[in-house]
Amino acid sequence: MSFSHLHFSRGIQPILSIKYMQNEIYILYGSQTGNAEEISKEIYQLLGEKGFHCKHSSLNKTLLTDGFSFTTERSYRAVIIVCSTTGNGDAPESANHFWRKIKNRALPKHLFDGIQYAVLGLGDTNYDKFCQMGKGLDRRFEELGGKRFIDLHCADEATGLEETVNEFIDKVMKFFMK
Repeated sequence: MSFSHLHFSRGIQPILSIKYMQNEIYILYGSQTGNAEEISKEIYQLLGEKGFHCKHSSLNKTLLTDGFSFTTERSYRAVIIVCSTTGNGDAPESANHFWRKIKNRALPKHLFDGIQYAVLGLGDTNYDKFCQMGKGLDRRFEELGGKRFIDLHCADEATGLEETVNEFIDKVMKFFMK
């Protein structure tokens, strides 16, 4: 499956936001079959081509003993997450440890203060807990003080991911290009 995002480049001239050129962006994924990772790589490449400094990683690889790498590296002030749901609402393997840690109710409510985020959830409406991981991550980032810069998008494997994925990527690019 390819999410070639050629229509973004038509008619939009790059006017780069100075605040995001100086502050790098985390692009994180939780993937079981590879779709979320592929989409996150596309976002990483598109932003990189426009001159942004990005870091691409699975959600699990951001874990530190005492927190998350994107909360300690203060130059990273924006986080983009693409995460699938597996089974009946479960985290994919590349996000399971992250999810276990982030849902801990003892975490400080201001942990993600100053971090802007956007979440793209991937799921299948044939299952009861459609996009459960995307919804859970979006809610938990907000509860921990993060500021959503794009509303949660939920892409449905049953009807085709492309339209929602492309809409999300368009919004991400427009946000950073303003």
